[in-house]
Amino acid sequence: MSGKYAQRNAQDHHVIAKDDPLAISLLKEEHHIFRSLFDEAENADAKRLAAIARELCMRLSVHMTIEEEILYPALKPVLGDDEINEGIVEHQSGKRIVAELEQLDGTEDLFAAKVHVLGEETVHHIDEEDEDMFEDAKAAHASGKIDLDALGERLRARQAQLYDDIARTGETGKTSEAQPDEVERADRAVTGG
Repeated sequence: MSGKYAQRNAQDHHVIAKDDPLAISLLKEEHHIFRSLFDEAENADAKRLAAIARELCMRLSVHMTIEEEILYPALKPVLGDDEINEGIVEHQSGKRIVAELEQLDGTEDLFAAKVHVLGEETVHHIDEEDEDMFEDAKAAHASGKIDLDALGERLRARQAQLYDDIARTGETGKTSEAQPDEVERADRAVTGG
């Protein structure tokens, strides 16, 4: 079905609300772009699919980096470990597929399937963020436990820096994403292992 993801951008908690603090509106804007690109990917020819995949890999890398460097550490003391740990583990799954896609040129048999699975996993993750994490964060913002507008300024500045690095060098440069030991602890917490 065409357009199965992007239609969510106008529904419920996925809508960018007038009262969304800057951090939430910035991230939801990216979520809208992801849903639209994954919808476009479903019916794209091979050449367009390769271009969409390159854009998605770049955007997802930047998005996951700013969440892991800035958003998650700021929210963890306010929201607790569970939501944040789940986000970190889901990011790891997405990063594996992004890394695989970055090694391909789009002509491979499994290329479209990898893009599709990345879409399924990403949309599941961003839907949960919109519906749960962001709503909990907004409540914490409203009660003065966290300043999501100031956090949004930090997210926006880091996002711009990462995109500038990509434009200049083709790489995001040094990032401070979740470290392997953090990922292992988060994975154990989420899976109960």
